[in-house]
Amino acid sequence: MSDQEELKPGVSRRTVAKAMAWSVPAVALAVPAPAYAASGPPPDVLVGVACKLPGNSVNQKCADIFAQLPGLDTEKAYAIPLLVTNNTSKDIVLKPSISIISSGLPFNVVGIIPTYCTPIVPGDSVKVIVYANSDNSANTSVDLAITIPWGHDCADTDHAPIFIPSFTVDAFPPCSSNVPFPQGAPSCDPPFYQAGPAT
Repeated sequence: MSDQEELKPGVSRRTVAKAMAWSVPAVALAVPAPAYAASGPPPDVLVGVACKLPGNSVNQKCADIFAQLPGLDTEKAYAIPLLVTNNTSKDIVLKPSISIISSGLPFNVVGIIPTYCTPIVPGDSVKVIVYANSDNSANTSVDLAITIPWGHDCADTDHAPIFIPSFTVDAFPPCSSNVPFPQGAPSCDPPFYQAGPAT
């Protein structure tokens, strides 16, 4: 998976979002008017299909592919994908540290790929995977809320974090895929591929 994936000209973000089974739009927390006026709206963030790294993921080597972060426990880790679209007129970055609040499994965010502070240029939509350790590898339903600090660079303190309010993840299937999308060989990129082709 590349660090950044631009949308192809002629393909609307709505079409891509539908095809990737994105859901749960984010909302920005209250932000002072001067900062908002200077840089425009916050980026759009949609949540994709989450998965867990243990179990079949280990058998299919997906944990090896995803485990690019120091401290990630591939026996008890989860991958939660985001689609981040830069609606501003300047580069943006996701700043340390994204946090997840859960009603069920505890999630300790280890990091993201691409790494924190990787620039996203104006108009780009980039796939970001948030990796989190937990205390077990249950495939259970949980309610999550995510806070995402962002700015135009990592020193930027003028922007309120993006807050994705409580949403339900019904299950965390293993991070593996036998239904590639839109075509090609099976991939260990299931946060973006598990839902299958758009109808």
